[in-house]
Amino acid sequence: MIKNLKGIIACILTVCMCLLLQMNSINVDAAETASISIGSASGNVGDTVTVTVSVSAPSEVYLCDFYINYDASILEAVSGYDAGGGGTIRLLSTDKTSFSIKFKINNPGSSAISVVTSTAIVSSAYEDRLVISSSSGTVTGKAPVSYSSDNTLSSLQISPGTLSPAFSPEITTYNASVDSDVEELVVSAVANDSNAKVSVSGRKMDPGRNTTTITVTAEDGSVKKYIIYTTRAAGSNEQETQTEAETQTEVQTEQADNIQVTIDKVQYTVIQDYSEHELPEGYEETEIDYNGGKIIAGKGLKTGLILMYLESDNGEGGFYVYDETAKTFSPYNTVDEPQVTFVVLPIPDSVNKPDGYTLTRFTMNGKEVDVLIDADRQYCLFYGVSSSGEKGWFSYRISDATIQAYSIDKSDISGIINTSGKDTKPANNKGYIVVISILAVLIAAFAVVTGILCSKLSKVKKVFNMASKDGVDLDSYTEKEIDEYDLDDYEEGGDYDDLDSSSDEIAYGDDKSGKDDVEELKLFDIDDDK
Repeated sequence: MIKNLKGIIACILTVCMCLLLQMNSINVDAAETASISIGSASGNVGDTVTVTVSVSAPSEVYLCDFYINYDASILEAVSGYDAGGGGTIRLLSTDKTSFSIKFKINNPGSSAISVVTSTAIVSSAYEDRLVISSSSGTVTGKAPVSYSSDNTLSSLQISPGTLSPAFSPEITTYNASVDSDVEELVVSAVANDSNAKVSVSGRKMDPGRNTTTITVTAEDGSVKKYIIYTTRAAGSNEQETQTEAETQTEVQTEQADNIQVTIDKVQYTVIQDYSEHELPEGYEETEIDYNGGKIIAGKGLKTGLILMYLESDNGEGGFYVYDETAKTFSPYNTVDEPQVTFVVLPIPDSVNKPDGYTLTRFTMNGKEVDVLIDADRQYCLFYGVSSSGEKGWFSYRISDATIQAYSIDKSDISGIINTSGKDTKPANNKGYIVVISILAVLIAAFAVVTGILCSKLSKVKKVFNMASKDGVDLDSYTEKEIDEYDLDDYEEGGDYDDLDSSSDEIAYGDDKSGKDDVEELKLFDIDDDK
């Protein structure tokens, strides 16, 4: 019985130890991720094309509710959506994960089709709101061969003020000045081709320097922009306080107009008017030094990154991150997590790079970026900065697009992922809850069994002690007979009739064999009660 007791206790302790070890090594999965992928299409102006939007998740999806953005100047949503129009439509369903949206191409050009991830909701059997990972699509409208490519102006005038230099269709940048009481600039712009479209932005005149942009879109979709930099004079009080240094700064700013940069053999113009190209959330306009002049750029309130909007000659453009130290530009590419946004940056040569990873190009959020990828292609590392200002390496799990902070042991660049780093995704604690519940049940069961066994052990020990005093040999007694032995009589001063001590082999006093009065009893290393 004692051996059985030891075996039971050892078994329970082994199970508990295994569970504890399992808890230390358990991989707690991040919240489920729903992937929203958007297809692309192309056609001629006047055609209707179909774009497929698909939703996938690890478990069955019960609800899809999200918005899709597109360029309403190029496309017109025809069918396949639940609400909206004019650039934003809503997709809502409780029974399907694939949507076919029909767009009519009204004008030539390219329109991005993207998900508004900040408000997107996808629910599954296990999660009310899954993390959203999305890719963008593109619809390209081709102009017929007969369409004109003329995107020039035949005339350009302002009131009040005079353009400098004098207008010419080939000149795209002008300067002007107006009095301090001018609050709005009147612009007259006429396209050379009657089928071209003209739009004007930035007419409001504030004290100081202002930017007015005239965009000419040809019939075939090609774009040309004319820019007027207008200086509104300061009021009388401001003129009196204007210093010679401020005047010099204005001259330097004028020299910085029409800045051209070249990236991958493509020439871009730095656009300093953010009324048409709104800065991302968390950025504000600021003045920075660039090549000896002052220009307007965006600066991250927490990230500290400098953004500029660059536009190519064909009218395509986007935000770029400007490295003030290296004097280089890189595309502004972000990956989003709930309440956190990461800007993917070029990998600096000066940072420590972990072993076991290979430098490669990887597509994140529809854009190619430089990353380090492991041999199994399960994780990749990107260098970037979070919206909270944390800068460094981040681990991107390819299977579900989850992101974690990644640290490198500088004394041993081994490339081991720091699982204790801050996880930017809300953790799914179901694994821990199950293990803790099982462990609690086992501990409770262990306590009950231990109590019962200790009670029986105490009783057996007393029986052995009593029998040893009277010379009773318990070797022939079964566990059941010992268990049924009534200790109450002993405690009340009774006799030991329950145990048969009348054996011829055992007597009170010396036996005939000459052995001791009482045969030694082995008590199995059980200590007496104190």
